[in-house]
Amino acid sequence: MFGNITVRHLLPVLIHLVMSNSLAAFGAEEVVLHNVVASEDGYELSPGPNVEGAVFLRQVYPKEESWPQPVIDAFLGHGWLDAASVRVRWADLEPADEEFRWRPFDRVLAEVRKYNAEHHQSPRTLHIRVMGGEHVPGWFEGAGVRMYDTLDPHRLRGKLSYRPIRIPMPYGNPGFLEQLRQVYAAMRDRYGDDPVVTVYHGTWSAGPWDEIFHPQDDAPLPPGYSEERFVEGMIEQLDVLIDEFCLHGKVAELPYSGKYPPKSQVDITGPLTARIVARLGRRSPFLYIQSNGWGVTGDGTPTISWGHQRDIDDAFGQVNLALQAIGTNAGGGWLAQGDWIDSVTLAKRYEAAYLEVYYADFMPLDETHRLAAAFNHDGGATGVAPGFLGFRPWLKSRNRRLYVREGTLSQRFPAGPKPRAMESLRISAVTPEGTTISFRVRTRVGGAPWSGWRDRATLDELPAGHEAEVEAILHTDDGYRTPRLIAMRPVWSRPGD
Repeated sequence: MFGNITVRHLLPVLIHLVMSNSLAAFGAEEVVLHNVVASEDGYELSPGPNVEGAVFLRQVYPKEESWPQPVIDAFLGHGWLDAASVRVRWADLEPADEEFRWRPFDRVLAEVRKYNAEHHQSPRTLHIRVMGGEHVPGWFEGAGVRMYDTLDPHRLRGKLSYRPIRIPMPYGNPGFLEQLRQVYAAMRDRYGDDPVVTVYHGTWSAGPWDEIFHPQDDAPLPPGYSEERFVEGMIEQLDVLIDEFCLHGKVAELPYSGKYPPKSQVDITGPLTARIVARLGRRSPFLYIQSNGWGVTGDGTPTISWGHQRDIDDAFGQVNLALQAIGTNAGGGWLAQGDWIDSVTLAKRYEAAYLEVYYADFMPLDETHRLAAAFNHDGGATGVAPGFLGFRPWLKSRNRRLYVREGTLSQRFPAGPKPRAMESLRISAVTPEGTTISFRVRTRVGGAPWSGWRDRATLDELPAGHEAEVEAILHTDDGYRTPRLIAMRPVWSRPGD
């Protein structure tokens, strides 16, 4: 998908277009593609990764090597799951600078591979996450990472209390950015060639979780604080994630949830969304925003993001979304989730790509609240949810396709035995809103060096030549759409003109 592909044989549909439109499509010379594929209707951008499904989530806790066997058994025991999501404290993943313990991920990865070898028709994948905030290694400060002390608001049995935490400075912290870059690069280097590992979850400077953290109420703010500095620091952290994963063709994720003021007070996520769109385009297949607050609030109200509804509302349609449950129905979890069908109905409204559910609701399976039906019901008139289309059948029915942002198609065209000037470039193409196709051309005489490139508006500046090379640049600013090049050919001056 990211290499060069040479297509030597024309599609029948293109030959038909040539004959019916008298517009030479792609002649006898080979067509060279980069991030572009041939389709039944011409050439379009390559499909990007499309991560979807039901995800089984569990953290690896201190003193554990990886998931315990009962957790692995629960993950393997439900055939309708699509992926495992493994979270690891940064302190446990990297106990010394650039010395990594991969066992927490590797053990689950081995189990997924073993499962896939026995279930070719329904393979599973792995998502991996490193957790920052108060979970960063103790050696950070000695390595130049700036830390500060503040308070974490914590509600237990209806009572609000504050506990001290020491966490990375969210801005003015090049040492932290460097550690982010190193750990992301190490994750990519270790797992980037493994097709089973499909999502790399990032972390913010964070607090008690790997989510956005901004001190509230009377909790101490970071030294030198201003809203502008805080937001700029978050953008810098986002840029590291994009650089180390997205621009390497890997799918990354960051959450728009956590402990921070509402958007009406401090707009943190608005500038982050704008940055994502500027760098990757809308709805890029290489980055997901996740709300780790999807489910039911304490008073039983369904929510897409507990406490940060506006953040997700404003990101919807700009960045692809994924959701993580607030809590569980099992074992007196932090917040009971209630009926899963209601929560999945809400997730479908936001076109969520994948949904993470905590392991506890699989040990045993939460049948009381219709967990399996919420993900698997086929929409039939009978059963526990008549007429409801479960999340996984809904994903199949919508048949979403995502595209890379840019690709090229190039072809050489002979001018004839004598050098000729190019008068124009005839194009047949379809460019939906948010997409473009641009062209550049160069010529040469015999085996001489090529001329400089010229765009379509300056073709008259090209010297005459025995052949021309035409390059089409297909571009989209919306991962849901692709331009389509149907045919192109140069129009040469007559011999002797």
